[in-house]
Amino acid sequence: MPEALMAGRDSGESLQDLAYLGREFLTWLLFHVDQGEDTFGKGDEAFAVAFCGRVRLKALAGDVTDAALKGGTAAYGVETRAALGAGRSLREAELRISRGDREWRCVLEADTLDLKSVKLPALLSEEDDDRFLERMSLLEELDQMVRVALCEFLHRRARPAWQRSEVPAIRKWLADALRVEG
Repeated sequence: MPEALMAGRDSGESLQDLAYLGREFLTWLLFHVDQGEDTFGKGDEAFAVAFCGRVRLKALAGDVTDAALKGGTAAYGVETRAALGAGRSLREAELRISRGDREWRCVLEADTLDLKSVKLPALLSEEDDDRFLERMSLLEELDQMVRVALCEFLHRRARPAWQRSEVPAIRKWLADALRVEG
């Protein structure tokens, strides 16, 4: 979570209070990727995001409170959008992030923005010390790319246009999936 959001607050309280932003971020990211807006950054720093593998959705209450959908395109399926439209939220998703010819895979947990099950691009170094430094550099690069996407979301989320344009577009995207499949 960006440090500016955490300043002056108890860390447990802050994570609980701001966890919804991570869930909104994952939903917004899925929407944008599904709409073909999957590239973030500029020039040599540009990278692409794709959802792959598993997504986990959670509801606050009800008979089914936790659902994991698996498959190469599970995030893009009607089941995921139906669950989102019914009030469930994305809690974690498997992502593929690529920059140039390098590819990272990870699971992003929405409530904490923790990266889990990280798979790094192939290492180029042969010496153990160099390999360690290269792994740390690749982890930092992955973290930075997630931060760039998150900052883009937060920038949009904080603007008045969020309620006028982004939210209706996401709602339409959810509804359109159900009409097409139904």
